[in-house]
Amino acid sequence: MIRRRTLIATALAAQAIPRMARSQSSFISRPLKIIVPLQAGGSADISTRLIANSLQHRLRQPVIVDNKPGGSFVIGMQALAMTPPDGHTLISINTGMMAAQVTMKRYDMLKSLALVTQYSKTPTLLVVPAQSRYRTFSELIAFAKKNPGKLNFGSVGTGGLEHLWVTMLGRSMGVEFTHIPFKGMPDAITALAQGALDFVPCVMSSALPFVQKGTLRALCVLSDERTSFLPDLPTMREQGASVPPMEFWSGVAAPQGTPLAVLEQLRQEIVNVMAEPDMKLRMDERGATIVTSANAGAFSTLIKAEQTWMNKVAQEAGIRVE
Repeated sequence: MIRRRTLIATALAAQAIPRMARSQSSFISRPLKIIVPLQAGGSADISTRLIANSLQHRLRQPVIVDNKPGGSFVIGMQALAMTPPDGHTLISINTGMMAAQVTMKRYDMLKSLALVTQYSKTPTLLVVPAQSRYRTFSELIAFAKKNPGKLNFGSVGTGGLEHLWVTMLGRSMGVEFTHIPFKGMPDAITALAQGALDFVPCVMSSALPFVQKGTLRALCVLSDERTSFLPDLPTMREQGASVPPMEFWSGVAAPQGTPLAVLEQLRQEIVNVMAEPDMKLRMDERGATIVTSANAGAFSTLIKAEQTWMNKVAQEAGIRVE
């Protein structure tokens, strides 16, 4: 009798396992939406669509990518704020949003968002026209020291990531650069290739094709480590600059108030998606490295570190966007 009861209990427990697994996923009861606060076709949009495609196969629910560009990310943040914090609506976030927060003061990522996970980082290259006289980063800095304000650089807008980072670089190296803002990086790259700019700090996924074609020349990687895509290219630290790296990280967040259990399941699902061989291949094609967060705290630490140096530069240089 005891053996029979044991066998029955074991069988019932085995039957309960699938039910338990389903109950843990029960919050995903309808299609998911990922807001991209940028235009379709850009780097963030493409990455988000890759993740959405894999997620919907794993979750067996449609995952919709909803582009909400405009207002320097504000429109996307407002759209997220209007959704219930149940894990069914997420937002794609990136380094550029932190720069906009620091200089515009229209939202607070850490207060408004419940972080899920980082999913990638992309190094940045400092590029010059192919016909530029500067062969190294050190040569460019040496000229700038002797000729204050004579070198100009392009960015995607006043108060943006590139503007803040180059301002920090100039203050650290004791040089002054002239800032020329553009509506987008494609416009800045075009102006650089035509010789209208002296240099641009540009995410590698955008700059690499031009470097490979010989239209632009890369002087250094603006990271602490060299990149496997250009293994012979030195880092800025190897060229004498000691400032925080300029890297484009990307991640996913939910509305503040989303339950911790839901956030953790979402994190696990995205981590699993990023571990898929095809995803690694697609990220490699774009010059991005897959990096996921061990927990929400680790992602928060990254964002706080970016916020610290950006706030310092913006305050010291008086950079504020009204």
